[in-house]
Amino acid sequence: MRTFRRMLLGSTVVVALIASGCDGLWYHIENDCEIMLTCEKYRGRGSEVVPSGCVPSEIDGAVDDTCGVFVASTGNDDNAGTRAEPVATLAEALRRAADKGTGAYACAETFKEAVEVPVGIELFGGLDCANGWRWIGETAKTVVAPGEEPIALKVTRGEGTARIEDVSVHAADAQAPGASSIAVLVDGAEAELVRCELIAGNGADGAEGEDAPSEVPAQAAPGNAGTDACSDLDASGAPDETLPGGAQVENACGGALSIGGEGGAGRVNNGGSGQLGEPGALGAAGSGEPAAGDWSCAAGGTGQGGDNGAPGDAGVAASGVGALNSSGYVGVSGGAGGAGKPGQGGGGGGGAKGGAAICQGGVPGAGASGGSGGPGGCGGLPGQGGGAGGASIALASVDAKVTLTDCVLKAGSGGKGGVGGDLQPGGLGGLGGVGGTGMGGSKAACAGGQGGQGGNGGPGGGGLGGPSFAIAYRGDAVKQQGQTMLMPGTAGAGGPGGSSNVEENAGAEGVMAAEQEFP
Repeated sequence: MRTFRRMLLGSTVVVALIASGCDGLWYHIENDCEIMLTCEKYRGRGSEVVPSGCVPSEIDGAVDDTCGVFVASTGNDDNAGTRAEPVATLAEALRRAADKGTGAYACAETFKEAVEVPVGIELFGGLDCANGWRWIGETAKTVVAPGEEPIALKVTRGEGTARIEDVSVHAADAQAPGASSIAVLVDGAEAELVRCELIAGNGADGAEGEDAPSEVPAQAAPGNAGTDACSDLDASGAPDETLPGGAQVENACGGALSIGGEGGAGRVNNGGSGQLGEPGALGAAGSGEPAAGDWSCAAGGTGQGGDNGAPGDAGVAASGVGALNSSGYVGVSGGAGGAGKPGQGGGGGGGAKGGAAICQGGVPGAGASGGSGGPGGCGGLPGQGGGAGGASIALASVDAKVTLTDCVLKAGSGGKGGVGGDLQPGGLGGLGGVGGTGMGGSKAACAGGQGGQGGNGGPGGGGLGGPSFAIAYRGDAVKQQGQTMLMPGTAGAGGPGGSSNVEENAGAEGVMAAEQEFP
């Protein structure tokens, strides 16, 4: 009859074989799973070897104190962490378990805290701590429900595999504009989830785009008036033979100028044409042959009004699916509109001719000069884009390796995209300056044209509706085993474009899918 004795020398298992009538024979048995504790009933955890007696679902009785750190909502973080003296928070239990290389064991109760599970650690939930810490995970889970935290449970990067059993993770409805609700995020780690429930809340609606000022820009200043006939004298006291028209007027609109054209000069024998606005229309010449008595401002001497400025471009409507990174989900906001262009300046009015004997005393003099055109109004400012709606994601896997076994994943509703900001209308152009008055039978000069109205600003684009995914992943697809169920919710509507969606630039509706891959 043979007797086997096991001894652990350093990291090597040695078996002593003693046979009747034979000398003792010592030899290494490195491939014997019973001796090396590598059979299926044993489970490796980091550098430790943990027998299956520490896996609650595989035993009938209570988990032994030596298996790890125990946590109950009625505990205290200063306790020893045993079944009789459990700690109170999952965070403390996981910290101690990581230090010791053991597992963490949680009562089937609710823990109102966000949890970070280090890789290489096992978290076992579903224990009836009121009745000897026995496993009841099929009917009662350990609940992680942190309240307003955007991510309820996160598995962090590192070496090894995190294993989570019989835990129900509940992410609350997101509160901040555009925030997402994510039950579990695995960031660059390897994780196994067994008999877990991952339930995401609703994503928050996207932020509204900022409106442009509701006050219309102030009307541009008017053009300058022309000079009356015979009103200027030279150094000798005689009337000038040329009277300059009203000076041009500028309207600065955030660096963009609109200029009313200068009025036409008044002269003895003819009147000068008004000048172009920048840009604008030419004020028709205010001159005529002495014998032509039908000249008038109505016949073309008045400066033409400037055209209205072009409106700003509408903000781009948000579209696409968004992005996934280590912080969670990033949606797509609507684009800002463009500023409206200033209106064109009005053309200057035509000047009038004087004559040989129009001034007092019958001396020759210049006719009245034309008024300058009014500058165009400033363009309106644009509305800003609406923010993206937040996502609802049960499991987000970012460059990770995740395996689900007999799990239930349920997402809520994505948030609505934010409405785009309203535009600001363009300001009115300045009135044209009046022409100078005639004298001694000469005609009055002509007025400048009114500046064009500034273009309206562009309305902001609507934000993308928030998505709803049971699984969202970047990198490797999530492996699913057993009776795993995926239940996406409802995607959020896209946000309307600004100013009552006048440019039909609403954001796209969010995406809904059981599984969604991100680039």
